[in-house]
Amino acid sequence: MKYAKELNEVIDNGFGLLKSVLVEAAEIGGEWDYRTKFVYRHARNINQLGHDVLFLMESGRLESCQVIVRAMLESLFKLIAAVKQPEAALQIFISELEADAERMKLLNPIECAPGVECFESFAAKLRKEHNVTSEKEWSTFACADAAELIDKYRGEYFIFSGRSHASTGGIILEEGKIGAGCALQTLLFIVIYASGGFVQVIQTKTPQRHVDESARLLNKLLELMEAGIFKEVIPDLDES
Repeated sequence: MKYAKELNEVIDNGFGLLKSVLVEAAEIGGEWDYRTKFVYRHARNINQLGHDVLFLMESGRLESCQVIVRAMLESLFKLIAAVKQPEAALQIFISELEADAERMKLLNPIECAPGVECFESFAAKLRKEHNVTSEKEWSTFACADAAELIDKYRGEYFIFSGRSHASTGGIILEEGKIGAGCALQTLLFIVIYASGGFVQVIQTKTPQRHVDESARLLNKLLELMEAGIFKEVIPDLDES
């Protein structure tokens, strides 16, 4: 495949970069606040799910890749929202706790009462300890907006949601393998972009080198996108 070497370089270096920032941050350690822990967990989630997607693609199993990449996009929206708005991390966490409590009430208010109490009490505790008064509901759209990634929400996230929610249209798109290349393209954007955001919040050994590498890889990814290679069904990722 044309540009196979360039593609594999972006894949290897992109995942290598994310691994580096995670490892370096863990080695440095120290006292982490909720924002730091929030960013780290979402970066780790992106790394873990990303490797699963690569395994599926290399195995020729494309059907669930869009579903997983959609979840990775949600982590990216939240991670970058926390980078751009320091108060967002704790607000998102509290919003999630309170939303889960409301869902449990709908499931079974009696049997779920202990869980509801636990979630609501923890959310109230966090609000009091950190003086969080915002009642904002941090939906996926709200996180994407705060992250300044609305185009990704209206584009790839919307496309991948069809398969995730088993809509007929989403299934039809996947039958034609439309979006397989888009899933790979989005996967690489998420991994690289998350790495660059990560080092703006969490200390690593060489943060500027990581930022520079993230920018370089994003430019390489853009070049591959402009070359049209992601319009193909799916490349052989082992081809060199």
